[in-house]
Amino acid sequence: MELNSLNQKHENMLKKYIKFVQGTVYNATEDANLRKFLDFNEILQNIITYTNAIERLDKNSEWVYMAPNLMLYSCIGFLSALRNKDNNKLMDELCEKLFEETVDFMGETTDILEDIRIKKKLQRKILTKRKKINEHRN
Repeated sequence: MELNSLNQKHENMLKKYIKFVQGTVYNATEDANLRKFLDFNEILQNIITYTNAIERLDKNSEWVYMAPNLMLYSCIGFLSALRNKDNNKLMDELCEKLFEETVDFMGETTDILEDIRIKKKLQRKILTKRKKINEHRN
């Protein structure tokens, strides 16, 4: 599963987040057959393919929030389908942890985006100053 990313730090975060989501579903399907876990991995692959396609069209970097949001809600839906009276507490715990991890991921992604914006702004400023200096020399 290759998911487009902003930079190496973001790529590492994505890999860690995806493993967390897969682990959540694995824990939820422990008593079910293996096919359920594999079915969810197909859903994740579809989310990644879709997000990568949108990334090519999005000029505002909003695509970076798509994958975790889609994975969050897909996972919640998947867990809801598995929920029964015997695993109700486990499903609640898994959903709560999923929300926490997703919010943390989103916050870190926002920080990366801000760092990129600041760096680009500084680069434009430096290029503008260089251009002015070169114009004065000529």
